[in-house]
Amino acid sequence: MAVIPDELWWEILLRAPTKDVARSCCVSTQWRGIVSDPSFQKLHHDRHAAPSKDDVPDALLVARDDVDGECVSSVFPAALVSPALTGQAPMCRVNNPISYSVANVCNGFLCFACWSRAKVVVCNPVTGEKLTLPRAPHLGSDKRRYYTQPIAFALGFSPTTSVYKLFRFADRRIDVYTLATGGEADGWRQHPLPHPCRMVENTLTVVVGGKICVLTAGPVAHHHPAYIGKPGLVLVVDVASEEHRTYNPSDYGCPWSDVAVSAFELHGRLCLAIRTYTEIQFWAMPVEEDEDDDLPWQLLYRLKADMEDVRFGNSSFSIPAPMNSGLQLVLQVRRHNHDGNIAGGTMSFSS
Repeated sequence: MAVIPDELWWEILLRAPTKDVARSCCVSTQWRGIVSDPSFQKLHHDRHAAPSKDDVPDALLVARDDVDGECVSSVFPAALVSPALTGQAPMCRVNNPISYSVANVCNGFLCFACWSRAKVVVCNPVTGEKLTLPRAPHLGSDKRRYYTQPIAFALGFSPTTSVYKLFRFADRRIDVYTLATGGEADGWRQHPLPHPCRMVENTLTVVVGGKICVLTAGPVAHHHPAYIGKPGLVLVVDVASEEHRTYNPSDYGCPWSDVAVSAFELHGRLCLAIRTYTEIQFWAMPVEEDEDDDLPWQLLYRLKADMEDVRFGNSSFSIPAPMNSGLQLVLQVRRHNHDGNIAGGTMSFSS
């Protein structure tokens, strides 16, 4: 009679529930020896252990409320059911001055920003700890005047140098601040942009690997600041070298400017969700490949949509925060004096 080797029994018993494995000690001496082996016990525990309540989810819901002159951001694990309906307590609450909102998410850290010279706040949603960064330098020649053009902040991380940097994007320049890692910080430094890049108000930047991606607005026929026009170039900045490139947006096939664009990370690529009048298109581009000056966009999906029910963000552009894996939706619920943003998603719905 052939004897089944221990290796095969290991594979079978590793798949069994914990109760059944405990009972298997009474079956045979061979099974008892396998189950009592410390290596088997560790492998079985690792495979069947319940997820920890401290595990950070792939997506977070950041709900903002104005309370007693402060902007209170409550951070929840993202779910299909609203925390207000389930009574779920937030992971943490972040108190900032009025008008602060999530600028982007990097390696699980939430980056909160406001106007061009307001101090940026970085928060760890697991521990609730906050780090306030120094003010960025003045924009423009007259330091007494308020800079009125849209700007964008982004926290970035370089996997090659293991360094975090804060970027501020304006229409003609990029300012960079390196977060100190035990030593003294170097302060802010400036990199000019050879061509003006129009930032879009209240947009979130996207981190793809060691690069930060920013969607800009294209040329406009009207000079009203609320008019955005067609999508402009995609500005991509390498966090380590601080060098930047621009790429043309994808050819979504619409001659008019009434489109909405949202960006996110998808399997290490920059992905754009473009809403036209009748459909939503998903395009992807591998921004990590530096060899090409104009990388090709790949059309992934094309979905028919009713624009009476779905829209992206508060205006023509909405750039949500990056996702850890897969294709996930970003929900933005608009109510009276309330904003709900999922950090780590893509699309927005209104109600």
